[in-house]
Amino acid sequence: MRQIAEAALVVIAESGLRRFTTKAIAEKVGIADGTIFHHFNNMEEIVLAAMDQLEDKMFAGGFPADPDPLRRLELFFRARAALLAGEAPMGRLMFSEQLVHAAGEAGREKLNSWRERNMAFVATCLQDLEAAGRLGPGLRASQLGVLVQGVLLTFPFERMVGGEESPDLPKRIADAWETLARLLIIGRKSLCWAELGGYAQPTLPGRQHGSDRHCNTAQRSTA
Repeated sequence: MRQIAEAALVVIAESGLRRFTTKAIAEKVGIADGTIFHHFNNMEEIVLAAMDQLEDKMFAGGFPADPDPLRRLELFFRARAALLAGEAPMGRLMFSEQLVHAAGEAGREKLNSWRERNMAFVATCLQDLEAAGRLGPGLRASQLGVLVQGVLLTFPFERMVGGEESPDLPKRIADAWETLARLLIIGRKSLCWAELGGYAQPTLPGRQHGSDRHCNTAQRSTA
């Protein structure tokens, strides 16, 4: 049953709903078409079963629980970006209307539930950062959730356009996080270890943490 569900998602991701047929699924799994309905009553049930598998994977172990809200947000961002841009086809389908059409109303409700849970976590991290006075000048937690979501959405869109998983995906995720953290936290051109609460951030070529005037100032003020 698991193989059938996963194959259905691959068909949708690769070929769209026009090719979402029992024949196409059976070819992916290597079984006869009629065998599929020994396990499922209809195509919608197949997609819902696959969504259940992804939900287990996405929320296994719960959300990051680090005491530092920026670190929590970073761990969440990296995990979601890897899922959305990785090999699993569900990542690319999570924000696609194709999946909603294939899964029916029950699938729509499930997708909305995932999005609400994810955005609620992001909102809590941002609210904690705002309460600690760590957001950039003039920034408000209530306005920044869509920014985080927007940056994450670039990963599945790039994957849909580019096809195969990029070999430099870890670096692209690291660069995206560093850029996002600059916008959220300090609104400056560089990050430093001290300003981000003691967590080392990815360093771009030619840059060293704590090497600029802002970082040196922050380190002196926390000494």
